[in-house]
Amino acid sequence: MNMFMNKFILKEVEILGVRETKKKELQEKILKAAKELFLEEEFDQVTMSKIAKRAGVGLGTAYNYYASKEELYLVAGGTAYILGAESDIDSMPDSVEELIDIIVDEMKKMTTIEKSSWRVSLSSLTKAAEKKPALFLELVEIDHLFIEKVKVVINKLQTKGDIKADVSVSLLVELIYDAIFTSLLFYFYNEEETVEELFNKISDKLLMLLKA
Repeated sequence: MNMFMNKFILKEVEILGVRETKKKELQEKILKAAKELFLEEEFDQVTMSKIAKRAGVGLGTAYNYYASKEELYLVAGGTAYILGAESDIDSMPDSVEELIDIIVDEMKKMTTIEKSSWRVSLSSLTKAAEKKPALFLELVEIDHLFIEKVKVVINKLQTKGDIKADVSVSLLVELIYDAIFTSLLFYFYNEEETVEELFNKISDKLLMLLKA
């Protein structure tokens, strides 16, 4: 009896393992398809139907794993598509003002996506993070890759004397990130705020921090 039960349990474990493997494979196919489409097309042009078709799965299957394209956008890389590997920061700006202009230009890319889409994305992220807390940290890390580039420039400007020598670059970079994030968050949830107001606000905050 015990031998029979052991075989039964082992078989069930094996079946569950196969199911989990298949689920993971499907999830990765959907994610891969989403990444490709978000890189190839504008955000508004990408649909769950297109993602499902590219992944070779049914639309219902895609929705079983991800609630919306906004959730997929964040899970698949989010701001990595906007604050990507290539940016003008790589050209190493020579002044505080030039650095601010470049950062604001990068933020402008984020405002090409509707506020409502960002709100849905952030809501999806909150729900997804409840199931997988590490997800939020992974997404923040994407932003930090961009911020690290800013840190390199700030170190250079500090060496030149454009930024005070006694300023902690690590702390300054954190404050810059916080200023950008809170400004964007307020903009996404405030329908009355214009992009011009957002850019002016970010510019003023960064100038105050970098010239302090």
